[in-house]
Amino acid sequence: MEQSVGIITIGQTPRVDMIPAIRGFFPAETVIIEKGVLDGRPQEEILSLTPEPGQTTLISRLKDGGKAVMAKEKIVPIVQQLIDELNQQNVSLIVLACTGQFPCFRSEVPVVYPDHLLSHVVQGVLQGGLLGVIIPLPEQAPAIIQKWKAADFDVIPAASSPYLFQEKELIKAIKQLESFPIKAIILDCMGYTEEMKQMAQAYTTKPILLSRTIIYRMIGEIL
Repeated sequence: MEQSVGIITIGQTPRVDMIPAIRGFFPAETVIIEKGVLDGRPQEEILSLTPEPGQTTLISRLKDGGKAVMAKEKIVPIVQQLIDELNQQNVSLIVLACTGQFPCFRSEVPVVYPDHLLSHVVQGVLQGGLLGVIIPLPEQAPAIIQKWKAADFDVIPAASSPYLFQEKELIKAIKQLESFPIKAIILDCMGYTEEMKQMAQAYTTKPILLSRTIIYRMIGEIL
């Protein structure tokens, strides 16, 4: 049976780096409706969303392949607006395509929160301990430490952006984490790809968990 899934990115659509990969996990007849927090917004408005002291830093992809950095606190109302729009479009499920922590949004349609899903899957597999976590930006380290602490994990963060990607930067981050007694390495952003995971795996003996495929597989199970 054909059904529609709404996918909200905190960047701009179309997410050519993400949606083709998603389709491989969803039933063939699934209709995907993309909405982006930054869609249609001029550069000056995007810049106004830049984090201020004390705010949580998020990063996502622009449609031209560039990146945008924004404060989670500033985009929460925009995400709610997009959820409202998708409710009016009669989708059967809404996916917030970001592994950052967000408040619960108002919605008649079920909303998938990747950060909850990811942390519970990792808890079920590894039951606490020390993790290596790859994040896009160094300034995201305090928030990521706090996020995983709530799931009973201590983490060592290392930065390598999936946007404006540099292979040597990822390899350096993986080698840095490999020197610690970690249980696994989490690629903690929906922007990291399967290709990046395979590239990284060549430089570590630890298992690497790719957040986007964990999320996609679980959603595919309920569609």
